Amino acid sequence: MQSNRVPPTHATGATFAWGNPSDDFALFRTLSAEQRVIAFAAMTRRDLVRGQLLVEQGGASDALFLVLHGALAVYRTDQPEPIAELRAGELVGEVGFFANIPRTANVIAIRDTSVMVLTRAAYAKLAQDAPAIVEAVLAALARRFATETARLLPARASPKARTVALVTGGHRPVPPEFEQRLRNSLAAAGAEIVDLARLEAMFPGRALDTSEVADWLNRIEYDAPLVVYVGGEGASDWSRKAIRQADLVVFACRGDAPAPVLTEIESFACGVHPASARRLVRVHDRRRSEVSGTAAWLARLPCFMHHHVALEDMIDIDSLVRFLCGRAVGFVAGGGGSLGTAHVGVYKAFRERGVMFDIFVGTSVGSAMAAGFAKNYDAEHLERGTHEIFVSSRSFRRPTWPRYALLDHKAFDAALADQYGHDCRIEDCWRPFAAVATNLSTHSLELIRTGLLWQAVRASSAIPGLLPPFYTRDGVMLVDGCLVDNVPLGPMHQMKSGPNLVVHFGEPATEMFDVDYAALPGRFELLASLLMPFRRKALPAAPSAVNVLWRSLVAHQRYDTLPTTPLDMVMRPPTPDGIDVTDFDRHQEIFQSSYHWARETIAGLEAARDPAIAAIVASARGVETGAVTGASDGADQASAVNTAVFGEPLLP
Repeated sequence: MQSNRVPPTHATGATFAWGNPSDDFALFRTLSAEQRVIAFAAMTRRDLVRGQLLVEQGGASDALFLVLHGALAVYRTDQPEPIAELRAGELVGEVGFFANIPRTANVIAIRDTSVMVLTRAAYAKLAQDAPAIVEAVLAALARRFATETARLLPARASPKARTVALVTGGHRPVPPEFEQRLRNSLAAAGAEIVDLARLEAMFPGRALDTSEVADWLNRIEYDAPLVVYVGGEGASDWSRKAIRQADLVVFACRGDAPAPVLTEIESFACGVHPASARRLVRVHDRRRSEVSGTAAWLARLPCFMHHHVALEDMIDIDSLVRFLCGRAVGFVAGGGGSLGTAHVGVYKAFRERGVMFDIFVGTSVGSAMAAGFAKNYDAEHLERGTHEIFVSSRSFRRPTWPRYALLDHKAFDAALADQYGHDCRIEDCWRPFAAVATNLSTHSLELIRTGLLWQAVRASSAIPGLLPPFYTRDGVMLVDGCLVDNVPLGPMHQMKSGPNLVVHFGEPATEMFDVDYAALPGRFELLASLLMPFRRKALPAAPSAVNVLWRSLVAHQRYDTLPTTPLDMVMRPPTPDGIDVTDFDRHQEIFQSSYHWARETIAGLEAARDPAIAAIVASARGVETGAVTGASDGADQASAVNTAVFGEPLLP
């Protein structure tokens, strides 16, 4: 740990190799140049390595800190997860300092970090010599409380990493073309790439932990939307520095998972980063619908998300870069019985437009379609599969003695296993996928991201009463996800940042039914009508029992209040006349209708320059790869194009 007083200089306050950071911090913007020099002259600099404690809960509040660069996490001793993260320009320890009470939490460096220290004695002198500085500090304190209050209200989306470390997982090196193609795609997306060769050329003979190197790296991080540190192979000092400097570590691996014993660099990275800040990338020669062995890799290196990358083209590498840049394109598929093939029609229309979807989440029949998308099945394949599952196997037309459910589930289970593979795991699907189910053991949402694919679809589609629940080996009871979230946009937001296509079949706010209640037949009259086809037309045009059940299950959900962002495109394909949620034999009609509707809708939205459709279609034409956000003022032309398309800078 280093501590050295910052000497006062001329009026501009340029005391660092890359300029005075006070020029960029909101805390100092109301001060004159002379006042900034006075403020910084009263402080000392302290450098911390990742994992080092800055403030201990219960300790004396004898100093106030300003984060110069890096990142700090705030922990309370009674809570395992951090309650806040603090980055450049933010104050640390202000509550205890101004209230003159012991420290209320632990503050730990989660990156190599530098802070400016203002002791109580130095603050008292500043209050005498420059009252405007005191006002600026108090204003920053007020902004902090306002920010924290706002943070408690909405659900937080998946955070965007600003810095990423790329290291090798396992013992086999990845092919050189992977790294080169990844570098090209990252550079086109506006990311800065830092490797040991670049660092040594900039600072020949300098140690990695000198303040000059730290200042240069953090200037790059301040200017660039994303910085990728290429750590290389092995546990070198540079690879360790890259891992400590990063918000997120990416393990690139090749082949089957080796023995469970971690390599030195894997062990170091897992000690620095929790599983939530780790990603696994498996590099393959060719793209397939599914692979094998991913579960073994994830058992070795537990990660929040994993990706499969084929070297035959740039498709998967560009997809990975979209994830790293917070631009991954998601497909959210709602439930709706026989209407599910409308997802396939919409998907086909977007794919013909060139759109590449990076991740899929679905509920009920939406999970069935999204699972096929994750396996790279085309629309026609899914159409054939739908026919096999719901028509040929007659899986929803097999009543049984109503002990566990109204329908015999065996045919449905067998058809699902045949279509998705008896042994295919979610982890081995080419694209990330999750199915939403309702956990009746804990009365909560269950986001299924591991295990056998067909079982995840089965659990997500277990309509209560119609099909038996799905029971896991742990004894958990799972039923249809429509009970808790029929349009799982919220779970998608928690998994990644970026635009989403949301397809659902929610009913209008008000729907009236022209049905004469007195005309509803009793059981004998109904049986007679069913046995004599010419009498069926005389039956009232009331929804079927399953239709009513489905409406009842989703009646509590408001489709007009989905947690959408400006980058989410919500589409509700119209249902062809007279189609019920149980009319699976009309799947081809539903598919064709939604396909033609989606093509027209996409064209209309593009003509209207809709920002959400522009964000989704950007994956087709590579708009994001040319949109480079520059310095914080965002003045360059590419940044302006990016903001016009996406409505926000690449990585704010």
